[in-house]
Amino acid sequence: MSDLKYRWFEVTLEKYGRLKLPTALLKELNEDDRSTFWATVGFGKHIMLWTQSAYKAQAAFLDSLDRNMVEVKRYRNILLRQSAYLECDSQNRIVLPKNLLEKYGIKNNAVLVLDHGQIEIWNVDDFNAECDAITPDDFAAMNAEMHSGKFNLNRKEDDSVS
Repeated sequence: MSDLKYRWFEVTLEKYGRLKLPTALLKELNEDDRSTFWATVGFGKHIMLWTQSAYKAQAAFLDSLDRNMVEVKRYRNILLRQSAYLECDSQNRIVLPKNLLEKYGIKNNAVLVLDHGQIEIWNVDDFNAECDAITPDDFAAMNAEMHSGKFNLNRKEDDSVS
């Protein structure tokens, strides 16, 4: 495993939604996280593919929420309703659920975005359109905002930007 936590890969899906996970992607994962995954709805225009450890962390997050709140139940139900447990075959292939492929319009080509054990699976055209919609000036402004600390999970409340 390398120290890279962010990468992207363009891939081609095989028949019936079978996806061969790139060797380079698998090398970025802990050895224990290379053979089993969870597929769920994404938090955007993509399928979310979780490694086992990332999915356990998400489950721990769900456990931290108040189950008596309607918003929590809705979030949980949406996340879990279309979740699927996936195992790699001997050639590092998984079969993505048909309902998720249809929901996100993924047919032949896809983009995989690796982010700390979470893998977004995008329709290649949607991914490119999303990235292409940002001008260089927009990206410069976005970069400045990211570095402002506004989105830092570790910031203190008194450091918040008004």
